[in-house]
Order: sequence, then C-alpha cells, then structure tokens
Amino acid sequence: MRVPGFIYGSYQSQAFTADQERTVNMYFENIESPGPSKRAALYPTPGVETLSTAAVTPGRAHFYEDNREFAVIGITFYEIDSFGALTSRGTVALDSNPATISSNGDGGGQLFITSGGNGYIFMLSTNTLTQIAALNGKATMGDHLDGYFLALDATTSTFYISNLLNGLTWVTGINFAQRSIASDPWKALMVVGRYIWLLGEVTSEVWYNVGTTFPFAPYPSGLVQFGIAAQFSAAIADAQIMWLGNTRFGGGYVLKAAGFQPEIVSNFATQKAFDEYDKVSDAQAFAYSDLGHTHYILSFPTEDTTWSYDLQTRLWTERGTWSAPANKYLAWRPRWHVRAFNEHRLLDASGNAVYRMRSDLLTDVDGLVIRRLRRAPAMETENEEIYYTAFELDLDPGQGTVTGQGSNPQVMMRMSDDGGKTWGIERWRSAGKIGEYQTRVRWDRLGRARRRVFEVVMTDPAPWRLTGAYVELAQRPVTLRGGGGQ
Repeated sequence: MRVPGFIYGSYQSQAFTADQERTVNMYFENIESPGPSKRAALYPTPGVETLSTAAVTPGRAHFYEDNREFAVIGITFYEIDSFGALTSRGTVALDSNPATISSNGDGGGQLFITSGGNGYIFMLSTNTLTQIAALNGKATMGDHLDGYFLALDATTSTFYISNLLNGLTWVTGINFAQRSIASDPWKALMVVGRYIWLLGEVTSEVWYNVGTTFPFAPYPSGLVQFGIAAQFSAAIADAQIMWLGNTRFGGGYVLKAAGFQPEIVSNFATQKAFDEYDKVSDAQAFAYSDLGHTHYILSFPTEDTTWSYDLQTRLWTERGTWSAPANKYLAWRPRWHVRAFNEHRLLDASGNAVYRMRSDLLTDVDGLVIRRLRRAPAMETENEEIYYTAFELDLDPGQGTVTGQGSNPQVMMRMSDDGGKTWGIERWRSAGKIGEYQTRVRWDRLGRARRRVFEVVMTDPAPWRLTGAYVELAQRPVTLRGGGGQ
C-alpha cells in the first residue's frame, strides 16, 4: 500500500504525535495532467557553482538592469560582467545590515546605493561613485519611484526623496516625510508597482504619487494593521510584497499582499518555529522564480536556519547548507538573487563568492554535498501494532553520474517508532547506477511499531526525484492521522 502523505512539505506540530514532517532541499509539485501515474513529486532544489570570488565578505546587495550587474560585497561596490569577473567601482560604509541598490533608469542614468546608513550615487556613464553628504547616517535602505530616489531613515521614522532624476541632490530639510498617521516607527521601505510600502513596527502605510510639491502622500485606504518584525525580510515575489510580520498582539506571521489587505501565508507549524527563535529581527529574505515556481526564501542568521515558501503550491519547506562537522543544517548561504545574463546569480551570505544557480547543478557552496531529506507523517492504526514486512521508496532511478561520487547513488533510510523523537540505525540502498532504470529501492524485515515514521536522506550528486513510498504490512491497512500530502 502507498504510504499516505509521503510527498508533502514541512510541518512539525506542537505534538509530535500529531505531525512531524520535514522536507529539506526539495520542493513539492503537483502533476497537472489528468491521468498521471503519480499525483505529485518532490523535486531537488537547485545547486550552485562559483563564478568568481571577491576580496571581501559577505554578499550584501545585488542588482541587474540593462545588461549591467552590480553587487555590494563587504565594503566594496562591484560591477560583474557576463562571465562573472568582478571590477571594483568604489567602497561603501559597512554595518551588520544588508545594503540596497536601485536605479532611476535612462532618465537619470544613476544607481542609488544604501550601505552602513549612508547613501551613494553611481553614475553609469562615468563609472564614478559619490557619497551623498546630506544622507550621512540617514539611509537605512533605499528604492526608486517615478524618477525619485527614496531613502528611509529607520532611526527617526523619516523618508527622504532626491531631486527628480538626480540622486546627487537631496534637500533633506524640505523633501522629507515623517510618520504621523500612527505612532509606531517606520522600519522598512519597499516600492511595489506604483506604491511605496512603509512598513512600521506594528502597522504599515501605503503611499503613492499625488503630484504635489512633495509628490508622495498616504493612500486613503492604505493603513495596514500589520508591521514588520525584520527590516530586511521584505521581498517582491510574483509582483507581490512578502514579509515577516508583527502586530501589537504578537508576531511570527509571514504575509503576502497584492493589494492593501495582507494575507497570512505562514501556518501554525512555521509560526511556532518562528516564535521559538531567540531572535527574528535580523531575518533576511529574497525571492526567485524557476521552473514554474516562485520561492520566497527567508533566512534567520542568528538561528542559522532557512525556510522556503512556494507561491504556487502554498507549501513551506526548508533549505540548508549541510555542515558535516556540526552534523546539522545551517542557513542556506546563497542569497540576494538576480536574474542576470539569462542566469540565476546569487551572492554568499557569509563568504565572498558570486554563484550561478541551476537545477542541473548538484552541489552546494564550496562544492559541498546537498543533503536532501524527507520525513513522512507517522503511520498508525488506532494505536495498534503494525507489522512491516517491507518499505519501498518510489523515485526516478538510474540517474547517477558516470564516475565518482554519485556513480552508485545511495539512499539512507531510518525509522522512528515513537513519532520522530528517537531514531534507529541508518540503512542504505542503491538507487541504481546510471541507466539502471528498473532499480527498486527497498528495505525488508522492518519489525513492528504503533507509530512509525520513515525518513529518507540523499547526499550523492544526482537529480533526486521522489514520487512516493510503499509499505507491505502483515496486518490490516493503516489510517494516517494528519498529513495532507500525496
């Protein structure tokens, strides 16, 4: 019989006896055809390879437009060519925050960089970087709308605008707005379409261009009853803003907004996880789209963990860079995505590399293995003992490499008989050498349990695609309590 709910996302409830599922470095996809042999699959998240390395660390901001790619790595503002080669275009201030880069397009020919609380203008025609004295200590983050650069000073809850199509001139004593509609301070700024989102501590505002002397004003219905818990958790995903939210009554929400009414997209399990973290205010997020899926990637540096939300399937999974010495997942290091020169490119959150990301790349940063994990819901039937004669993993076999690691790709399976709290030994099976397409990945003589959890792990560089699992029982069929997968 098929293992119910084997193909799904991550969901660890407060009670492990209810649900304790994990999906790491894989993502869920429904099969859309009317008569598939399998209704859903777990596919591997993409790997990365190094294009170039900078002289400083870490990656802090990334931007691409009109065939020019730029990044802030450490204190250096770099231009990156189509081959990944780095050219320093100047230096910027450094603090513990990410940086931001925005453009005023052909009309202005400038980039606006915020870093370390200061603002800078890069002239695209002359490749010169100029620090804006008027913004010293006043530029937590920046953006652009309608020919104006925008800078938010989160320490005073003030946002400033440049002269029209000229980021070299800021009249900060005149061209500014300070929060007055609500009492909580603004913490983040992001332009979404034709609107400026000013995200406060517990409430937020949406502003737009009204064409007056100071062109921007609050939208009449644009007061949002959610703030932001982490300044740099806001990202644009499928033309919508997403962020880690906060209210006067509590936080832990991840929100998505297309209009002015945010939708909570986190679930009870992820909110439990976020609530238990010691620190969430340093969370950072970006989004990317690949193979029909848009992923919102939310990392918590202090907690050293990363979550991923798929906007198409509306499921949460986990990402992680595997540390063999620590024997655990760390926060996924690739961060700050751009689509440049027809490639997905990212920076290293704790290193100095510029990465290319592709679905056919099968290793992580520094050539590390990608450890992919699926932990299924517990199987039980009215708390009676179930006798398991076999467990078989249904996957796409015979997909190994020609030589080296992965030439005989292995699957590790282990079991827990107490709902996922303690685990038995690891049991290894081959998934078939390249071309061995009829390989069966099967384990026999598995004993008995009242509440059994199966977990599989793959680390070899192969395109792991899971489509389900089966068990053979010496007792009547089980009924799954909880779980909503395939």
